Amino acid sequence: MRIRTGLEERSALRVTVDFTDAAHRSLGVGWSVDAAVRKRFESARIFLVALGSRPCRTYLGLVDWQDRTSIQLPEALPAGAYAIDIDAYGSASWGDGRLDARGRSAAFTVESTVVGESAGGGDD
Repeated sequence: MRIRTGLEERSALRVTVDFTDAAHRSLGVGWSVDAAVRKRFESARIFLVALGSRPCRTYLGLVDWQDRTSIQLPEALPAGAYAIDIDAYGSASWGDGRLDARGRSAAFTVESTVVGESAGGGDD
């Protein structure tokens, strides 16, 4: 008899990213599983993934009992190709290592910030 480790129970998340304010690098991030699965997650960890020859994940935050959040990308973030990873957990005790679902958004591009005139300043 074959023992199952629980890995086959992990669900794939569909992750969406919407730029709510490209000038200020504000993202709307959402995640969901197939409607047939009907899983509810107690917490989700959000990571920014720098794509390229050496992909690197940077932790951005933790969200409890939600399937959507807003993220502000750091101003010092270099231009380049990125994605968002979501690791979702069915219990608040995510430290126990039981990952229930994982997903990655489509790649998106962050452009360099342009330093310009500040709003509200200057003579008319």
